[in-house]
Amino acid sequence: MFKSILKRPLAAVVSLCLTIALGSAMVSAKPTQTDTHSVKISEDLYQDAQLAKQKGVPIVIMFSQDSCLYCRIVRESFLEPLLINTDYDDKVLVREVKIDSFDDIKNFDGKMIPSDELATNLRAYLTPTVIVFDSNGKVHHRIVGLVNEHYYSAELDNAIDSTYSKIHRFAVN
Repeated sequence: MFKSILKRPLAAVVSLCLTIALGSAMVSAKPTQTDTHSVKISEDLYQDAQLAKQKGVPIVIMFSQDSCLYCRIVRESFLEPLLINTDYDDKVLVREVKIDSFDDIKNFDGKMIPSDELATNLRAYLTPTVIVFDSNGKVHHRIVGLVNEHYYSAELDNAIDSTYSKIHRFAVN
């Protein structure tokens, strides 16, 4: 193979450039907000909380960064499957907050706050941090990092189920 590269150096360079370009395009590709199986980037937690309250469900929010490989794994392997599985349609609201976007976001109380400051206030320093909230913005569960992929799904399911049960227990009483 090395000899064929030496015989056609221009073809090898073009091939390498195309491979790099396609690879970086795939890495930097962002899901469209209209795709129902993509995690929605939240810009308004107040509105998300109102929707969660109306539906009677917890909110799962992943705090992430663009350069975080583990964030991509959590999003694609654990959060997006929740959106595909119809069992979760009336059980949870899933959102993502990019802490490296430097954009302001509307907090649960309706006030604008920089996304990195929101993450600091919620102790979501490391990414990915997945927090399960009720519609009042109260933290019920926190999963920091991706320690073991084999147990992550069960940990996330337990956090959602537990918060869902608490919401409905308080709503009934």
